[in-house]
Amino acid sequence: MLNILPRVIYPREMVIKKGSLIRLKFLDGKKAFIICGGQSFEKYGYLEKLEKYLAASKIEIVTVKRIIKDPTEDSINTIMTQLKDLNADWIIGVGGGAVMDTAKLIYALYENRNIPLSDFKKPHSVPELRKKAKLCLIPTTAGSGSEVSNSAVVTINNKKNPIISNHFIPDIAILDPNLTISLPPKITVHTSIDAFTHGIESYCSSLNNALTNSYSVAGAKLIIENLEEVIVSPSNIIAREKLMYGSMLTGLAQSMTSVGGVHALSHTVASKIELPHGNLNAIFLIPMLKFNMQESPRIEEFLQQIGLGGIERLEEWISRIIENTKMVKKWGAYGKEINVNEVSEATLEDICARTNPRKLTAEGVKSILEMTF
Repeated sequence: MLNILPRVIYPREMVIKKGSLIRLKFLDGKKAFIICGGQSFEKYGYLEKLEKYLAASKIEIVTVKRIIKDPTEDSINTIMTQLKDLNADWIIGVGGGAVMDTAKLIYALYENRNIPLSDFKKPHSVPELRKKAKLCLIPTTAGSGSEVSNSAVVTINNKKNPIISNHFIPDIAILDPNLTISLPPKITVHTSIDAFTHGIESYCSSLNNALTNSYSVAGAKLIIENLEEVIVSPSNIIAREKLMYGSMLTGLAQSMTSVGGVHALSHTVASKIELPHGNLNAIFLIPMLKFNMQESPRIEEFLQQIGLGGIERLEEWISRIIENTKMVKKWGAYGKEINVNEVSEATLEDICARTNPRKLTAEGVKSILEMTF
């Protein structure tokens, strides 16, 4: 009953601005299990800095490096074997959305070793955490918002499943824009489009409210105003910082309202093909918004509030970014063997489809898949 109330659950502590990674120097504990992302985090010296700060806290560490793919039940179980004899009092996830989602899922299993991950598919079925350890999440992208959200996406039996639990909201979230400077343009764009999609889909969600709407609008404006500047000037730390805050705000919004048809479709297609989640969102965003606009005025309302005025200007912005960063425009070349009818039906079963502002139908989803093929 408690979980159906419209509650606001924030991280217990958020540390912001460049250099905020130093917060780890003041962490209390004895052992930490660190899950970190791709090679660049190590290459640019951030892993060494993280380990130095934890050493100053006299915390013993075990590190799993180079998590680059979205989590699967098998990959989570493999990592869990490394935690078998480690009595960690901190689980620390440092990376993009896939890394932070992995940290959340590891955290859930670490505290509930006898429960399989598949038992958590029902929303809010993860038992209470923090009996053994605490959770610290540190994004190195400005996109997923996972550092402040109550969800983690995992592939189980070849299907992407959002695992929803308010226990996933971390004890500490560290937003240090220095960690995003080395991001390649494509990853910067993929993650930022994902964050923007969180904002607009939260605003249009059937569970939206005045508070989450304000987060959605503020976050999306920061993304619209700073993404192209970061593409042109990757070392612009001020623009990078604003992108991180935009991602965090839209992450908070979607954590409270869920998202909609764009994410339902992206989750389903991503179970079949190898394309980044943010790229899929970019492909499906405009067609899904136009589908929803036939019954919901909220899309145009949102676009006016963030200063774009209408769907045409949003479409121009998305198209310009896709062209400038050579993103994939159509999904078809990556999924020629996909049965569109099956994918359309499966999309309706995704939990995010429930909060779409217009009732999704298999025919409607199929039409979007065909026009973006």
